[in-house]
Amino acid sequence: MYDPVVADPRNPSGRRPPILPLPPPPDTDESPPPSTGTTQVRARRRSPGKEVGQELPRLPEVGLHEESNEVDLDPRTLSPVRGSLSGARALPVPPPHPRTVKPTALQRPAKARPPITPRPPPRSAAVRAETAEFSSLIGGRYQILTRIGQGGMGKVYKVKHTHLSRTFALKIISNQVAETDEARELFYREARFASAMAHPNITSVVDFGEDEKVGMFMVMEMVDGEALNRILFREKQLSTRKACDIVLQVAEALHYIHKQGVVHCDIKTENILLSEEEHEGKRSKTVIKLLDFGLARSLNASRASTSLSGTPHYVAPERIRGEPASPASDVYGVGILLYELVTGQVPWDGPVQKILAGHLDERAKQPSLLVEGGVDPALETLIYHALAKRPSERHKDMAAFIYELRTVMDMMGFGRRARGGGPAKRVVIEQRASSSPNAVSVRDELARIAFDACRLPLALVTPQGMIVRANPAFARFVMGASVEVEGLTVQTTPLATAWSSAEPDLARTLAGSPVRRIIEIDVAAGESRRLLLWLDAVSQDHIVLGVQPLEL
Repeated sequence: MYDPVVADPRNPSGRRPPILPLPPPPDTDESPPPSTGTTQVRARRRSPGKEVGQELPRLPEVGLHEESNEVDLDPRTLSPVRGSLSGARALPVPPPHPRTVKPTALQRPAKARPPITPRPPPRSAAVRAETAEFSSLIGGRYQILTRIGQGGMGKVYKVKHTHLSRTFALKIISNQVAETDEARELFYREARFASAMAHPNITSVVDFGEDEKVGMFMVMEMVDGEALNRILFREKQLSTRKACDIVLQVAEALHYIHKQGVVHCDIKTENILLSEEEHEGKRSKTVIKLLDFGLARSLNASRASTSLSGTPHYVAPERIRGEPASPASDVYGVGILLYELVTGQVPWDGPVQKILAGHLDERAKQPSLLVEGGVDPALETLIYHALAKRPSERHKDMAAFIYELRTVMDMMGFGRRARGGGPAKRVVIEQRASSSPNAVSVRDELARIAFDACRLPLALVTPQGMIVRANPAFARFVMGASVEVEGLTVQTTPLATAWSSAEPDLARTLAGSPVRRIIEIDVAAGESRRLLLWLDAVSQDHIVLGVQPLEL
């Protein structure tokens, strides 16, 4: 007798399973007499030609190479329905035909997989809300407090982390561009590049994700400040000192980005945020934050992109010509930024085609003609150097731009040497009159020896430019040989070809404003050298003229 205690747990009814194949049903409609104590099974006539196996439920097959022979059955296969048998068991499956056997994963040869390129997360299936509701949670942890900005890509909100009780800035991609693959890729690229940067002048990204209601979002550090474009719109022009300080911080941030193998490609006033921070507990210091890495390009990409993107007013000429972005492209953008901050306007404006033509073929209008009181020639030279049409004619990298900008700031009296507060002061040491004429003559002789032995070109000139005294290095520099140059004027020497502003510079120096000038001289065919020329008044009748190289 069949013992229900040892029945298969997958056969809860306890009935003995049938033995296959089943015998054909009888060809009579008479029902067998009912038996007591057992379940009645009624046989009925089946149409000829049909096999009983065709009405059996479909059972899952057991893989030949599986370690376990347990089968997860669909509960519907165990429920008795009309025309089916309950309590069916999985039967052994015969092996497939040899010609249909497919190699297993262990038998297949390993194939080299291509490198995986990070892609943005897939679109959320939920319908996004038109605007984020205040006091709602984004990503399950960021509570919206207020909206602090809006741009072409989306909106920026001030949010509070529900667990950390810290405030952040949360950026949401707008619905108008959320469904385009290009916009999603730019948003994802911005989060990926910015999160990899750690610099005091770059806004750090701390989180990124996608919410069912508002879509993709990016969480950044909260910076209390004002966008540079708003400040420039309100003040029209910035002072030379403030403009140089802002551009210096931007250049330092870009120098760091370039060392990470990334080009920003979107330098403009809208992407620069100014904030005030306490400095040494005494006074506040203006700190800039560089934003928006949506158009950034990787210098290490196997295939450089040549598509033109960015703001037309700041795009470099080589990008218009279809060349890939490089650090020189950011140098050009910084040059445009410095020009705009000093003059209050970009070099070229109007229709897009006119702007692009200006980048390619036109020289920017002289900044000194746009600023009341003019612009220091050294600063103007720096701007034109950064705005050269060819990348090879600009600064070789952002470090070279920073070096020249620091030099110009030192010339104008508000560089690192004058940051102790107020303008730089000239220190005069009073010498006691010596009672011994012998001591005076010895001192004068030592000064003459030091003057003549100095390897830097030095000369003592009059306010009219006449050379009163010059050391041998100055004669070799000006004339190309150790000849007498005393009695000549600097305007009649070859130096005048590189120093066209000699007369006004001499007059300015005599009036009490020391002059620092960057000049370029040709040293070989197609090769030039940049030098620093400086003037200091030592009396009402004499000025010291010196020349030194900028790059050693």
